[in-house]
Amino acid sequence: MKGPILKNKRITLRPLKLSDATSFYQWMNDKEVIKYLLSQSGIKLAEQIKWIRSQAQNKNKIIWAIENEEGNLIGNTCLKLNVKNKFANLGIMIGEKKQWGKGYAGEVLELLKNYVFQKLKYNRLELEYKIDNKKAEKAYLKAGFKKEGIKRKNYFNLITKKYDDTGFMSILKEEYFK
Repeated sequence: MKGPILKNKRITLRPLKLSDATSFYQWMNDKEVIKYLLSQSGIKLAEQIKWIRSQAQNKNKIIWAIENEEGNLIGNTCLKLNVKNKFANLGIMIGEKKQWGKGYAGEVLELLKNYVFQKLKYNRLELEYKIDNKKAEKAYLKAGFKKEGIKRKNYFNLITKKYDDTGFMSILKEEYFK
């Protein structure tokens, strides 16, 4: 499903383009970038192009490219929508390592919260993350997400060759509007 363009002063969330495939391919094959992703399999460029094409057909998922204020592609984000129960699950990847630590993930979270709670009128926004990713955890907590629990050693990390714990967080509509 194609989502709307979402913007603030520093970032733009826009629909994917086939030209994004080269950057996504590079990021998904960079061990440092994918270390904390739940999905870590390396991917070929042709598979990445096929994946981008297939996303427009997905009725329960919106994927955006993230551009910084200079118009450079720096990552992507997605919402998996549960229309019946009015909640969304989010994911964020800042793939461009030179852009890490600049607060872009926090800005993406604000845009997604606004979209989910104001536009979609959903009740809940949730996420899953690897517990070892302390920078992500800090950004989620700063954005108002609450910790809900931990799944112990449920993802095998291809980079570290060990099982990782994953944490769960959410923010509810009433917390967003406080």
